[in-house]
Amino acid sequence: MGRIGAPELLIIAIPFLALYFLPSFIALSRKKTNRTAIILLNFFLGWTFIGWIASLVWACTTNNEPQTIVVNNNPYSKEESPSHLQKNDFDEKLNSLQKLKDLLDSGVLSQEEFEQQKLKVLAS
Repeated sequence: MGRIGAPELLIIAIPFLALYFLPSFIALSRKKTNRTAIILLNFFLGWTFIGWIASLVWACTTNNEPQTIVVNNNPYSKEESPSHLQKNDFDEKLNSLQKLKDLLDSGVLSQEEFEQQKLKVLAS
């Protein structure tokens, strides 16, 4: 009755080993990205209570999700965009009027046709 046999030793050792490697089991079941480091910390420093607690906390934390970086290729800020668009619109109208004037000067358009086209360009 004073001696502990192999079956009794297994009954005592298995729960202690399961408790000792609990952080490793948690890391494996949660599919942690750094589970190897958690298992090594648990294996080598788990016998110190601080090492066991550290590996348990690390195993229970969430994985760091990769950050999404959004690059804004617009060289203008939101405040500058409308004026930039207005400038482009103004440039287009100016170019259209210049082409109409060239057509008038070359005789392709009459003065009346020029005035009608000019009003259309300025109205748009």
